[in-house]
Amino acid sequence: MEPVDIKVNGRSDGKRIDTLLEQLYRRALEVEGKSSLNLREWVDRAETWRIVQALHDCRGNRSAAARVLGIGRRTLYTKMDRLGVGAAWGVVQGGESLARGAPGAALAAAAPGGLKGSA
Repeated sequence: MEPVDIKVNGRSDGKRIDTLLEQLYRRALEVEGKSSLNLREWVDRAETWRIVQALHDCRGNRSAAARVLGIGRRTLYTKMDRLGVGAAWGVVQGGESLARGAPGAALAAAAPGGLKGSA
């Protein structure tokens, strides 16, 4: 797969970003014991991690976290419910908190099959 040239803040860091995403994806596969993740699973993991990070940064203030994320408060509540993210800044089911210091673990731990309300 050819690296995608992604410009971040006007800089072309595509190879570095592509490498980081590839490493993160491979690590998530190892942790999950899967051969692939579909796009919805990958996006859910990333979204869960970012929401938990924002809640941590805002000390649990969901309105402030929504502002930081650039979404409405009700939208944040809906996403938290769909993803199983509790007000305690972690995944509700499974008993493991998604601490900010472990983004790879957070993405891997946020398996759609292990989240509240998932089928």
